[in-house]
Amino acid sequence: KQRDLGENHPETLHAMERLAWLHHELGEYVSARDLRLTVLEKYQILGGEDNPTALQVMEALGITHRALGQHKEALEVTELALEKQRKVLGENHPDTTRTLDSLAITYQGLGQFNKALELAMSAVEHSQLLEEDHRGTLWSMGTLADIYYQSGQFTEAEDLYHIVVEKSIRILGENHPDTLRAMRGLGMTYLFSGQLKKAENLLTVVFDKYKQVLGKEHPNTIFTIGRLATTYNRLGQLSFAEELATVALEKHHKVFGQDHPETLWIMHELASIFQQQGQLKHAEELLVAVLEKRRKLLGDDHPHTRWTMEELANLYQSMGKLQAAEELERLIADQVV
Repeated sequence: KQRDLGENHPETLHAMERLAWLHHELGEYVSARDLRLTVLEKYQILGGEDNPTALQVMEALGITHRALGQHKEALEVTELALEKQRKVLGENHPDTTRTLDSLAITYQGLGQFNKALELAMSAVEHSQLLEEDHRGTLWSMGTLADIYYQSGQFTEAEDLYHIVVEKSIRILGENHPDTLRAMRGLGMTYLFSGQLKKAENLLTVVFDKYKQVLGKEHPNTIFTIGRLATTYNRLGQLSFAEELATVALEKHHKVFGQDHPETLWIMHELASIFQQQGQLKHAEELLVAVLEKRRKLLGDDHPHTRWTMEELANLYQSMGKLQAAEELERLIADQVV
């Protein structure tokens, strides 16, 4: 396309964005981000910063930042895209609704669940104006269910996931990525609400389908290995949980990097397994590393940072390191005030 039409021709830019989309879908997030930054700059030069196509690319760039664990960068670009789309396209345009949903997911990643819920509910409301069983509506409902489960509202999450899974299977098919996203969310709701056998069964199905549809090394497949490790940890099958978590951590390092939120999640999980096995020194080493990175990347007031502080304080108590435990408990109390 570049050779035939020139590198700044709209068709060339469209082809470049399609390539960026493909990189993203394949889990090649750095390539997707770099290409989208280039495409966005060219669209803005070509049609101005408020050009609707440039705003679509801006929203897509936010998604890729989020996939890389760059939540602050995602927030900045997604909020700007939404502000401009509301002005240029209006509140009820499909592009605006999609960005509203994306912003909800970004706030979810930042641990700001009340703001995320508010935005997700608005996205569902706007998408239902288009068509109740539209793919975009099902996606927004899935986002809302995700935020329900992550904020501990398991009944609401489970009820909504059941609707999304049933409709997604009927409309999109059982192997569609959107369907698998909803099935995985339902499995994780089962996991964190204590329905462990249901979680094991459903997450195993999702894992097998991800391997079949996306391949063993895709981020979604790797992510699901980690959640299966959590499930087997809670079922008390510690050897198998350790095996899965070790595999997941190796793959997370390779695909996401050492500082990605998902890498830190699986490090925390492996520490929990070590602690239950009595390998307290190994557990301590991992939790100290996770806490340092989470404080730096997410801040002290993020739920995942507080969770790691609590786990490490409990571990210090069991190891007899009472002064270290007390210092962490004081930090936790400061966050609650």
